[in-house]
Amino acid sequence: MKTLITIISTLLLIACSTGLNSNQDASSESITNQFLVNNSEAKNKFNNLQLLKAKESQLNTIYSTSLPSIVHIKVRQTGSGFFQNQERTGEGSGFIWDTEGHIVTNYHVVASASIVDVEFADGAQYLASVIGLDPNSDLAILKVNSNGKILTPLNLGDSTNVKVGNHTIVIGSPFGQEFSMSSGIVSAIKRTVPSQNTVFSIPNVIQTDAAINPGNSGGPLMDIDGNVIGINSQIMSRSGGNAGIGFAIPINSVKKIIPTLIRGEKFEYPYIGITAMDLNSNLKNVLEIDSNVDGVMVIDIVKDSPADLGGLLGYTGTVSDNNNTYPSGGDILTAINTIPIKSMSDLLTLLFSDYSPGDSVTFTIFRDSNSLDLDITLIARPQ
Repeated sequence: MKTLITIISTLLLIACSTGLNSNQDASSESITNQFLVNNSEAKNKFNNLQLLKAKESQLNTIYSTSLPSIVHIKVRQTGSGFFQNQERTGEGSGFIWDTEGHIVTNYHVVASASIVDVEFADGAQYLASVIGLDPNSDLAILKVNSNGKILTPLNLGDSTNVKVGNHTIVIGSPFGQEFSMSSGIVSAIKRTVPSQNTVFSIPNVIQTDAAINPGNSGGPLMDIDGNVIGINSQIMSRSGGNAGIGFAIPINSVKKIIPTLIRGEKFEYPYIGITAMDLNSNLKNVLEIDSNVDGVMVIDIVKDSPADLGGLLGYTGTVSDNNNTYPSGGDILTAINTIPIKSMSDLLTLLFSDYSPGDSVTFTIFRDSNSLDLDITLIARPQ
C-alpha cells in the first residue's frame, strides 16, 4: 500500500510539474505576442507620424515656392448713381502665366472692371490691363508691367492624369484673406457645369473638396507636386461659402485657350447647334432601346445651325413610365468619326479637344432602330 501511495504521489508530482511548465510556456508566449503587438503598433504610429510630417513638409514647400507667383486681384467698377458717380469693388485671385507679365484669372472676376490692381505676396502692387476675355470658359488674361520685377510662372500639370483621390491644394484670397492655403482631394473628374456667363456648359471640370470661397476665383488648383491642374471657378453652396463642392477649369483647356487670348483674339469653339440629354438607363427602358446602345438624344435643334443643315432631328413627342415623362423621337448620337459618345460631357470634350470651326465630321446616329452616318460641317459658336 505504501508503495502504491508513493507511486501515485510521484505521478501527481510529475503531472503537476508538467502543468506548471505548460503554464510557464503559455505565459511566456503570451508576453512575447503582446510585445510583438505593442512593437508593431509603435512602428505603425511612428510610420504614420513620419507620413504626416512628410505631407506637412511638402505642403510647406508648395506654399513657399508657389507664393511669389500668385496674386491677389482687386477690381473697381465705376458707374453713375442717382446723385453721383459710384464705385463698386471686388476681388479674386490669379497666377503668373509667363515671364512677360501675363496673369491668368477668371472672366467673372475682371469682366466688368474699370480698374484692376494686382498685389504680390511681398506687397508689390501693379496696375493691370485686361487683354483677353473668354466668357464661355470663364477665363481672362491680364498684363502687368513689372518694372524689372522677376516674374516666375507656376508649373503647369496635365489634367488628363488627374484621378479621384489625388491631393489638391488651393492658394488664394478667400473673403479678402490674402494668400491663404487650403487642401483636399479630387472628388470627381469630367464634370459638366453650366457657365456663369453664357448659355453654354463647361466640360471636363475637376471637382474638389478643398475649401474654395469667394475671393479664390481665378487662383490655381494644384496637385501634390505643386503643378497647376486647374483654375478655381465655381462653388456649389446654399450659403455662398464653402460647402466642400468646388469646381476648377482643367488646365489642359486653359493651355488651349489662353495663347489665343494673349494674341488679342477671340477663342472660337466648334458648334453644331443642339440641346441634348444623356441616354440613361431609364430613358433606354421607356424607349425600349437595347441596353448596349450608348449616346445622347437630340432634344432641340437651332434653326439653320450645322445640325439643322446636316439633317439631325430633334424630339417629336413624349413617353412616360410610372414616374417621369421623357422626350422621344430625337436622333441618338453614338459616335463622332467612329469615336464613341456616351454622354454630353464626352460630346463637348471631344468637339473642344479635337476639332475646330470649319472641320467636317461624321456623326453616327441611331434613328428608328437603324444606324446612320451624317456629315456635318462645324461652325464657330455664337458669341
